[in-house]
Amino acid sequence: MLPTNKPIEKKIGVFPETGERPALEAEKNIPAEHEPEREEIPAFVEKEEVKEAGESEKEGPAFATVSAPMVAPPPKSGTLVKIEKILEEDLGDFYFSMPPEQQKAFKEKGEETASAIEKMVKAGKAVGRKILKLIRAWLKLIPGVNKFFLEQEAKIKTDEVVKMAEKEREKRLEG
Repeated sequence: MLPTNKPIEKKIGVFPETGERPALEAEKNIPAEHEPEREEIPAFVEKEEVKEAGESEKEGPAFATVSAPMVAPPPKSGTLVKIEKILEEDLGDFYFSMPPEQQKAFKEKGEETASAIEKMVKAGKAVGRKILKLIRAWLKLIPGVNKFFLEQEAKIKTDEVVKMAEKEREKRLEG
């Protein structure tokens, strides 16, 4: 049992002789040249003075709340924003009638489709047939849609994307 009149100075998780923390197993196996640069995040933070009734002041270790830094998603390019607007046009009613899980899947697939189309546009290989195939596959996620309506919407959106891609190409050639 520890005497209650002495402050506690023990640091948990730190070697008492050197004051350093032990290396984790994963850290031991990483060669120094391959280790990414990172900021040191203290694993422990000393508590301020803790007073209890009838006892003297104590200091003790407290676990710090360490969380991964929030990384902001990279800003969307103008081309990607235009493509997303074209794709989402006239689909609000369908989207909001879906259950939340299906909305999430539809949104993720739509973002994948838009980024794939953007890559094609930036590479200068925006082929209408490939774009139509991507859009059609994405629109098939809408439950209970008439296949003729689906084809018509896919064709309209493809035409708009191809028109936008032509304008982007002309801008690149002029500038």
